[in-house]
Amino acid sequence: MEDHSHTIPPPRFGAGLTETEVRRFQTILREQCGVDLPLPEAWSRAIGLLALVEMLLVARGVIRVGDGGRTEFALPPS
Repeated sequence: MEDHSHTIPPPRFGAGLTETEVRRFQTILREQCGVDLPLPEAWSRAIGLLALVEMLLVARGVIRVGDGGRTEFALPPS
């Protein structure tokens, strides 16, 4: 059995997503919607989708906005 205790977690970028997660989103879009997006556009749409879901969850009180008015998925200010 391999020891993965020293494995470095994958880097997280916009909205806390990894490239693997965005590539999975690309696959879902391709298989379910027939839409094939390049990685940068898929990343942008994934972030937008998370922002929309987050907004709805905040509005329903399911998740709370943290200190500084930011949530877990918020992008850093530009």
